[in-house]
Amino acid sequence: MFEGTSLFGIICKGGVAMLFLAFCSVLILAIIIERMWSFRKIDLDIEEILYKIQNSLLRDNVMEAINLCEMIQGPVTLIFKEGLLKYDRSKEEIIEVLDRARAEQLMELKRYIWMLGTIGSIAPFIGLFGTVLGIIRAFHNIGMTGSGGIDVVASGISEALIATAGGLVVAIFAVITYNWFIVKVNGIAEEFKIYSARLVEILTEKRKRL
Repeated sequence: MFEGTSLFGIICKGGVAMLFLAFCSVLILAIIIERMWSFRKIDLDIEEILYKIQNSLLRDNVMEAINLCEMIQGPVTLIFKEGLLKYDRSKEEIIEVLDRARAEQLMELKRYIWMLGTIGSIAPFIGLFGTVLGIIRAFHNIGMTGSGGIDVVASGISEALIATAGGLVVAIFAVITYNWFIVKVNGIAEEFKIYSARLVEILTEKRKRL
């Protein structure tokens, strides 16, 4: 049926629902590209950064450690910076500051991901809406011609099936990417917690030496 038909042609055959699904597909790709670009800042050698911070603190040069975090832009270094700015506070206050900074960075990493989950939820219903419109069109053609031959209902049934398939494809793609990002963010959250605890230990050791 679709031999020699372009993707755009198939989308057009799917009716108005496919236009919404095509928009959702573009939106999914845009979110993936934007989030992957944002996540690139996570790929830092945190162990080396902590080592340099510890060396700076051993020399009582807190500003050097803060400048290092400012120079190496990334979610983890921004968290470290907030903790270092409060280096002379109590351990409880430092932990509170780090917790708040960690929550802010995680919110930034989760930005737009909710849209993938939303698209994954509504895409099948958009496809179903297109299915209903296709069936309505098929019955309308039957009513207009007074017969029910395959030539009469083919366009309506084709629209219905394309919309159904389109809704499922977009939903599956959206749900897979949504789950991948959620797992990724959860893993990053655990890393943030571990490295924050390491920084607290380093700052606590510095206070003991004073």
